[in-house]
Amino acid sequence: MSSPRFRIGYALSLKKERSFILPSLVDYAKLHGIDFVRIDPLLPLTDQTPFHCIIHKLYDPSWVQQLQDFTSQFPDVVVVDPPELISRLLNRDSMLEVVKEVKVPQGDERIETPKQVVVNDLDVVLKNGLNTFSDLGLKFPIIAKPLESNGSAKSHQLCLVSNDSGLKGLNAPIVLQEFVNHGGVVFKVYVVGECVVCVTRKSLPDIGPEDVKKLDAVSSFSQISNSGAQGDDEGNVEMPSLEFVMHVAAGLREATGLRLFNFDLIRDSNDHNRYLVIDINYLPGYAKMPNYEPFLTKFFLDVVQNRTVGGAFSSSYVNENEVVFC
Repeated sequence: MSSPRFRIGYALSLKKERSFILPSLVDYAKLHGIDFVRIDPLLPLTDQTPFHCIIHKLYDPSWVQQLQDFTSQFPDVVVVDPPELISRLLNRDSMLEVVKEVKVPQGDERIETPKQVVVNDLDVVLKNGLNTFSDLGLKFPIIAKPLESNGSAKSHQLCLVSNDSGLKGLNAPIVLQEFVNHGGVVFKVYVVGECVVCVTRKSLPDIGPEDVKKLDAVSSFSQISNSGAQGDDEGNVEMPSLEFVMHVAAGLREATGLRLFNFDLIRDSNDHNRYLVIDINYLPGYAKMPNYEPFLTKFFLDVVQNRTVGGAFSSSYVNENEVVFC
């Protein structure tokens, strides 16, 4: 008797499909009984069945409504993840609010978020400069991020602002966020159901008082990255403790209700027990994660075979600059 096969429908932009549904994933999953099926969001979902599971990253209201209608008609088809839960991550203000719900055991390591404020009217800010938010303790340099975080090219236009003049080039609505020196390294933590993988990536270098004076009024992240400024050597970076990463990942999974996401974690250069979550992304670039094919395949098998996908992490190990729980 042949083993059962499972159809995983995916509704993604062409760009996301090309970066996520790679031949290596399709081939690996096929060997383990999973077939990926492209969903056309312009056609009725009911005409494209059967599906055992649907993954998606489209935000058009008509698609969201169609997906909701479909799940009402076919409640046994698992949707990863519900649109109403994903929507919380599409706004950089509400996105980091979930971090406040994360509880980690009392110890040396702490989890926080950077100070930030949403600006809807730039005229008010331009009149008084950063003094407008003196009560928050924001000071230059600051990071300016579009309020929306929907995966569009515009949502990725992040920049570093070094003085009041730099504020003039911004467009509201925008988030002004505290810049915290973090050794030029970010810990990218990928969550795939019960599994979490933590890897290091290069980030913005530390900026001292004298460095601020040398910066342009406003600089895109790509400008700074290409300037040759150096942070810590990734190969010599001390990873966060296994237990700490586990608790933060599990806490965010519970707070968001999501099963496929990643978050960016930095460590304060002036306080190595202070960690900050600076970004959370739904259905991120998993292909950049080491061995993403078996992780994703295991996750989908867990989902379609009705195995637990919300339990505790286990079987941890470390491989140099990589931390894995599964």
